[in-house]
Amino acid sequence: MNNLAIMKGRTRALLTDFRSLAIIIIAVIVCIYISLYGEGETAKQIRIKVVNEDAGTLGAHLVELLNEENYEFSVVSRENAVREVAVNKAQGMIEIAPDFTEKIRKGDYQSLVKVTVMADSYDMTFFTEIVINDIVKVFTEVLIEGKLEDAGVMDEAYREKFRSLATGIWNGESLLDIETFAMEEDAEAEEVNFYGIRWYAVLTMFYLIISGTWMCDYASTGLLKRVVGSGGRISSLFVVQMLPELTVTVLGFVPVLIVSKHPDPGKVLLSFVLYACSTAALALVTCSLSGKFANLILSATVITMAASLFSGLICDIPDWAAIWDKVSGFLPGHWYFNTVCGKPFLLGALIVLVFWFAAGIFTSWSLGIKRGNE
Repeated sequence: MNNLAIMKGRTRALLTDFRSLAIIIIAVIVCIYISLYGEGETAKQIRIKVVNEDAGTLGAHLVELLNEENYEFSVVSRENAVREVAVNKAQGMIEIAPDFTEKIRKGDYQSLVKVTVMADSYDMTFFTEIVINDIVKVFTEVLIEGKLEDAGVMDEAYREKFRSLATGIWNGESLLDIETFAMEEDAEAEEVNFYGIRWYAVLTMFYLIISGTWMCDYASTGLLKRVVGSGGRISSLFVVQMLPELTVTVLGFVPVLIVSKHPDPGKVLLSFVLYACSTAALALVTCSLSGKFANLILSATVITMAASLFSGLICDIPDWAAIWDKVSGFLPGHWYFNTVCGKPFLLGALIVLVFWFAAGIFTSWSLGIKRGNE
């Protein structure tokens, strides 16, 4: 049995099957887009309207400080602000009081600004804290300027230099920085996104299963007899024919991984290769049991969605369903998701690969024998 000729034939068939290739091409484009823009959903997409009615200069200075934050601020009239919040074109509005400067200079904290937010805005509590923080910055600057004026060292040039220095300080870190420690408890894991490389893995599973119609013949007794008769093995034949598809999926994964900017791309790439190989073996089981293309379409959709959901690839597993994380250990996606999260994966991924490879070969072999006896 000429393995090289078989691999060339499979590669030629794969490259001429534009419908199957379209799945990978679309997957690459979509997942790059998700990595570029899906991960970039930041507070800058939250639009805040500012109504500055301050009669002095500190209201404008507060607006300058707010513009350094990760929100989209714009100064408008009260009428425009109310209208845009009402029609959900803005998520909130800030009204700076007419006597803002006067009160700041007197050290009066009452009714400096009025903040209105939409009830369904997810991080408006954090936003309100930022507004308070920036007001404290303004008050701190005024307080220091007052002390310097009392000392007789504050002139207009020095004031400008001081304002510039203060701006540099504020741009560094938050005004208040609190260091916290968790004692005798596991530290809470950081939120993991990287939806681009996660969704590419989901689409890879669907691609490997749906494009595996050639694997349906692995349960054919005729194929078994031909392979064995030519001195070959079902396992080696499967590996040779599967290499072109695995190569295509890995090559498509590389640009998605680069764009995702994962902090450990080497481990993710290795994990994805193991994931793709395990998924290919899972596809062999699915295709052998499906037998017909009509059954394969339904099986590919159900298995891909179920396996990806339980593995945490589609969406983060909620706390109340943490058992999913343990039960899904026999799925390739479980260990790939662990890699994305920065958790150990290699041993588990290798065990899963061996398990599904053995299951695929055994399934195709046993079904071939059964159908040969019918």
